[in-house]
Amino acid sequence: MVDPYVLRALVNGLVVAGFTGLGSLAGFIGKSLPRWGLDFSLGFSAGIMLVASFISLVVPALEAGYYLDMGVGLAIGALTIVALDLFVPHEHLVSGYEGPELMRKRLKKALLVALAIAVHNIPEGIAVGVTSVYSEEMGLYTTIAIGLQDVPEGAAVALPLAILMKSRVKGFIVGLLSGLIEMLMAVVAALVLTQAHEYLGFALGFSAGAMVYIVVEEILPEILHESSMYKKIATAGFFAGFYIALYLEHLLG
Repeated sequence: MVDPYVLRALVNGLVVAGFTGLGSLAGFIGKSLPRWGLDFSLGFSAGIMLVASFISLVVPALEAGYYLDMGVGLAIGALTIVALDLFVPHEHLVSGYEGPELMRKRLKKALLVALAIAVHNIPEGIAVGVTSVYSEEMGLYTTIAIGLQDVPEGAAVALPLAILMKSRVKGFIVGLLSGLIEMLMAVVAALVLTQAHEYLGFALGFSAGAMVYIVVEEILPEILHESSMYKKIATAGFFAGFYIALYLEHLLG
């Protein structure tokens, strides 16, 4: 019999993957994503991720008394993304390449972009799985919040990849696979915590640390170093995501 926590994480993971797939359908519709659209979608994702990190991960951990566990997890989550940035070759759509320099010319740009997506989606999937174990309500909130930001993110991924791969179908498939990575990580996180529930506080902090690091070190620099017009569009996207994530918790609670 499937553990109810794992089943909940699986269902929530599939919902998140569905949101990502929905956004990836843009690869069949448009020819390219305008720069303002990319900036708005990245800002939107940053706003949701930042609020969700605190509402669904940090605050519940503190309320449950996981002060030390959460703090340690927060630091290790951020350091894990630092390590992935250093050792996993990948390329961001705006800021460019990161990872071992020797792999820069050995891998195709489309694969490097896909790897960057995977690095971002790992902590999001873990967050869905961890909160699904923490409580049904918090799992639902995290699922909807992450899912909403995955719609424009899926579009921002599928359109450029469709151009790089010269195939709309391939762009859509890679976008959908990025959502399935989140589902997989949600299930893995739930499976681990059902066997080691005492690490729940650490897991909550780990997910928060990883997502906050991605927002501060990767997403915000990508959208705030250009002209004032694009900065304002990105900032508008950030506040849109911020407000939606903030009031979504109130509605679901």
